[in-house]
Amino acid sequence: MQYLFSAPMPYQIEDIDRLLDINNLVEKSKITSLYACVPRGCEVFTGFEQSRNFAFKDTSWDYWKSLIEHVLSRSCDFIYLLNSPRPLDIDNPDFPKKIEKLELLLTELRKLGVKKLRVAAGQLMTYIGRHYSDFEVLASTSLEYKTIWEYQNFIHFHPEVKQIVPSHDINKNFKLLSHLRKRYPNMEIELMVNEGCLQGCPNRMFHEYISIDENKMINNDVCLSGAYATSFCNPIVDKYPIQSLVIGTHIFPWDIKEYEKIGITNFKLVGRDGFKHFDSYVRGYTMYLKGIENIKLIENNYLTAFTHHLSNNRVLNQLTVKDYKKYLPDIKYFIKNGHLCSSRCAIECKYCYKCAQKMQKAFMAKQKEERKRTMPICVPS
Repeated sequence: MQYLFSAPMPYQIEDIDRLLDINNLVEKSKITSLYACVPRGCEVFTGFEQSRNFAFKDTSWDYWKSLIEHVLSRSCDFIYLLNSPRPLDIDNPDFPKKIEKLELLLTELRKLGVKKLRVAAGQLMTYIGRHYSDFEVLASTSLEYKTIWEYQNFIHFHPEVKQIVPSHDINKNFKLLSHLRKRYPNMEIELMVNEGCLQGCPNRMFHEYISIDENKMINNDVCLSGAYATSFCNPIVDKYPIQSLVIGTHIFPWDIKEYEKIGITNFKLVGRDGFKHFDSYVRGYTMYLKGIENIKLIENNYLTAFTHHLSNNRVLNQLTVKDYKKYLPDIKYFIKNGHLCSSRCAIECKYCYKCAQKMQKAFMAKQKEERKRTMPICVPS
């Protein structure tokens, strides 16, 4: 059994090769698909994309077509992202032009042999399923579904969908994931492993709606800016970094095998909005897949190598796998109790918070020892 990963497509051919060459270093895992969309300003940009492509210097379709062709030449799938969760603005007088752009885009993708589209808006899923049935529709995690009712109704409403990516908030709800796997054996289920986003964030859907390549602010007021969504979670992470890491629903490499036991072997690496730091990203992805191979290969890496949104925290970047993994919550606890987290976390159950306290205590003790070792010796005059 091999674990199959999707990952963001880099914006340079040499970087695509570096990313896919990770497959030569591991046996248990493989990056089998890359995902992306063209930047705003490209002639095939439709407006249905959730625009996180910042490569505005390269807006020509010929440029992006060459990248996609290269991905396919490496025997890797390419997934085009039409994953803005915004409802279709059919009242907009320019909306028919967006449909024309969609026709143009899909015609071009079809020529290349691209067959997979990641879609968030339900109307758009149905439209593509009815009018472009030669494409496979993959549901976006932007749907943020978290209950069995939502999934049952969604799959009934959208027979065109071939894959779902559940909300990362339910990554540790093994009972729900297991029921989904058994109830829909032909539906591919892919889990995000390394997002590291704030669990239960009430601003997540707003964050998905905004175009984060347009970081505008009116009257110097964060309430009137694209930064509003993260103006709450970033201070929490800064103030409680260890707690944010420990109570998160990211999936560490050493826990992947527990998902295989319930029949889930497809996983997603996130990070397409950060390729300006490509070297750190490819290192993180490499370490993730190597960690699945053998945890000893990553013992000296920091825990933040496996979490996208926590990777720049000064405190967390001191926590090595070797020294701090033992304080993390045991995945077996969630296999038994994960379905209860959404209703009793921090109220009836404080398991993860106690783990965080133990890690915090160990970290503070280590900091104290390091200060002793670096304290200058006072020599009497």
